[in-house]
Amino acid sequence: MFAKEILKDLVAIDTIADKNNNQYMDYIENFFKDLGFDVKRLKNAETGKEVTVASWGENPAIGFLGHSDTVAVTEGWITDPHVLTEKDGMLYGLGACDMKGGMAAFMAAIASTDLKRLKKGIKAYITYDEEIMFDGIKDLVNSSESFPPHVVIAEPTDMIPMIGSKGLLEYIFTFTGVTTHSSTPIDGKSSNKNAVRFLNRMMDFEEELRKTPSPFFGVPYPTMNIGIIKGGTSINKVPDKTTVYLDFRICDSQSEYPLIRETVDKALEGLDGTYEIINDIPSFQNKSPLVEVYEEKTGKKGQPFFGITEGSFFDGDRVILGPGPMTAHEANEHISAESLEASSRIYKEMIELLCR
Repeated sequence: MFAKEILKDLVAIDTIADKNNNQYMDYIENFFKDLGFDVKRLKNAETGKEVTVASWGENPAIGFLGHSDTVAVTEGWITDPHVLTEKDGMLYGLGACDMKGGMAAFMAAIASTDLKRLKKGIKAYITYDEEIMFDGIKDLVNSSESFPPHVVIAEPTDMIPMIGSKGLLEYIFTFTGVTTHSSTPIDGKSSNKNAVRFLNRMMDFEEELRKTPSPFFGVPYPTMNIGIIKGGTSINKVPDKTTVYLDFRICDSQSEYPLIRETVDKALEGLDGTYEIINDIPSFQNKSPLVEVYEEKTGKKGQPFFGITEGSFFDGDRVILGPGPMTAHEANEHISAESLEASSRIYKEMIELLCR
């Protein structure tokens, strides 16, 4: 019941796109200070948004990570999104799934633990801006913070231990040319044609990447996506600027990242193209013995996460585990009360296992 009460409080604070971020962090700070934790808040100098770090004891063995922000309310809600509503065993509310439910579960787990009996410490991290740019976790990683050897990212997984994720490499390419009438083109100076030549080379490369499978992942090979192509202003005018957005989902950053970088540089040769890397997030796969512990406790086999979480931004032993069902970003977002309590129970058991 305690986790449900915390979740009710968290859902009541509107944190769409980090609105009321400081109010939310006030609640988090007061909660952990009441338990005797040391609390610090890292404020971003430009936005004023904050990350909260709560610490108990020395030599922390486990940490819990959650983010404060939610997506906007979509059409179709049948309850007040900011009032936690229970119906037929389900808890409805904006962020109840992603990811205030997971936060409520680990906050309840920590609060119900006899902290004085622990031989090792605990950390809890609440970030901001996870849904868009990951600015909160970047602020945390760029600070002097040292993460515990084991961290639970409390994203919704429907109690499936997620033990890895693909890496992400995102490019913006800019191709330049010379504007002329289409009847008098200059060879090699159409930005659109150069972009197409480059993309043909990269699509051939994508086929080569598929020849080295990674069975751990659901899509067992690296993928490339052409997200955006912008170029030209008129059908009879040679364009002088074309922009292309590419992203790569990488199975093994250590081996695939340098190969992609090398191939991109070679494919650009002679095409008047430059690029900017806007995201470079490594892949990871947890092979720790703790994976078997989570599998035993949940009764579910460890799997890779389907996207990117904040766990991809730091090293160490990481598991993504939280309540379900997975209804993130949906109208009538919800989790089950049973899953909320089960998450909290497992979190508490892991605290006692690693800290006693």
